Amino acid sequence: MTAPGARVLATEGGPSGWYSGIPLLGRLPVEWQPNPRVFLTMLPVLLFYGLTKVAPAEIAIAGGFAAVTVVFFLTRETPVLRLIAIFGYVVTAASALTGILLTNEKAYLAAGPVGDALILPIYAWTLWRGWPLIGAIGREISPRMVGNLPVNAPIFVKVTVVWAAYEATKALVLTWMLLNLSIGEYLVYGRLFGWPTTAALVFICGTFVLREARRHRTEQEQPPDYASASSSPAAAAS
Repeated sequence: MTAPGARVLATEGGPSGWYSGIPLLGRLPVEWQPNPRVFLTMLPVLLFYGLTKVAPAEIAIAGGFAAVTVVFFLTRETPVLRLIAIFGYVVTAASALTGILLTNEKAYLAAGPVGDALILPIYAWTLWRGWPLIGAIGREISPRMVGNLPVNAPIFVKVTVVWAAYEATKALVLTWMLLNLSIGEYLVYGRLFGWPTTAALVFICGTFVLREARRHRTEQEQPPDYASASSSPAAAAS
């Protein structure tokens, strides 16, 4: 097998094995098991936040930039996830620099609502181009679950619109919280709002996408004569 063929299997086949022993991930249905590369995209922001707790902001920014560089070279097969990782880090680092220059902690915390707002034009552009963002992300995160669906499938268009509306709502809510609550209150209530709603939306949208992917796969596996007969009631009756 050639090297490119091996890479395709690593992306579209089963899990690579390095996280298969983790209880939560190991118990997921095969279709729901994520591409391991998705975890790399979380590295820059996680490292940045970790370094801010033990080192000056300048070192945290440099560490995050180093992590972005590593992710950039290790995620060539998942270009959309790579760009999202870079986008998230740039927004976070820019907010941190603004907070340092203005000596304003709320400017640093603005990374959340600012990131939500800045990604809205990307949603709109991908919808206009017929390449809905959630479709591209879903095919890279879980190729076994949705890889059989075209990137511009109607379900991806609908889910992308739903996510864009959610991001806009979340940006407004978090902005109001940031302007009207104390820093401590924002950290508590912002997470109480953001994390559960995001998790719920991931589950709901994932359920609908999985259902559509299974239906699409079933239609593809049907013999041509059966498919044509089932699509024509008159032919089926005769």
